Amino acid sequence: MLKFVLNGTAFPVLVAKRKNMSLNNTPQSTAFGQWVAKVFDYAFHYSVEILLIVLILYICISRGLTFSIDVYDPIEPTAGTALSEASIAGGWLDGVGRSATALLASFSDPVPEPVIGERTVAIDAAHEGFNEVAPTSDPAPHISNLTLVLSPDYGERKKLPPNIIKAKKDRVQNYLKRYSEIAQKEMVDFGIPASITLAQGLLESNAGDSKLAVNSNNHFGIKCRKKCLGCTCRNYGDDTRYDMFRVFTSAAESFREHSELLNTSRYAKLKAHGSDYKKWAHGLKACGYATDKNYGNKLVKIIENLGLDSYDLM
Repeated sequence: MLKFVLNGTAFPVLVAKRKNMSLNNTPQSTAFGQWVAKVFDYAFHYSVEILLIVLILYICISRGLTFSIDVYDPIEPTAGTALSEASIAGGWLDGVGRSATALLASFSDPVPEPVIGERTVAIDAAHEGFNEVAPTSDPAPHISNLTLVLSPDYGERKKLPPNIIKAKKDRVQNYLKRYSEIAQKEMVDFGIPASITLAQGLLESNAGDSKLAVNSNNHFGIKCRKKCLGCTCRNYGDDTRYDMFRVFTSAAESFREHSELLNTSRYAKLKAHGSDYKKWAHGLKACGYATDKNYGNKLVKIIENLGLDSYDLM
């Protein structure tokens, strides 16, 4: 051990050692400190963005959110057919003019005459897609299958060819033959008149010919569950261009979902009507099932003109 009094030996050596220690450790610790400070600085300035990213990732992982988008194929115009906005062909102004003409005609005629190239549906949607007609063998797909049911003399007034009138009536009857037993079974299990179920199915699906019914097995215009959990949905235009509608594996599943829907608290009071289809029809409109102001009246007309109340008698 060297004593302090030896100025030329002990003290300089000790000092040199301390300097070496400082030279070896200080640059490394300073760089690390700067890096940590920079990380905290970024975290502070971008805290909101980081929080949002973490929140989005959490929601996506915990909720298992999924969605699908249908892209419709453009409809090919046929020779000699007037082009219109509704057929996704022709000029925009041409389509607007035809749409305005159809709107004015609706005030004088309860069932307006369809314009060639446009699609007439049972329920008018604010945006096309909800009740568009899927490709079928129907000789007049631009006329709703329910037109002759809601207005029996429409064919005579508009001088429709007999084959079109027959085809429309056949499509309605085929729908009833195919789904009447399912509707009656749902009536036994859930207490909903079969006449109401069949009338809604006919009206909402255009007697099974709508894209929603053909491509998604959705016969009642049932929209996606809250937050789209536990179900599969597709986009169809209705009240907005971005409405999501349920996709079912079968038509029977669609009928069951309809029964369960009408057994929720929103429609619970309708059960008090028993088998009174008129009260059921207007009650559905009052509860907000559809935005169509004439929804209740249309259901009643369909039931009475087709004698659907007979299906309520088991």
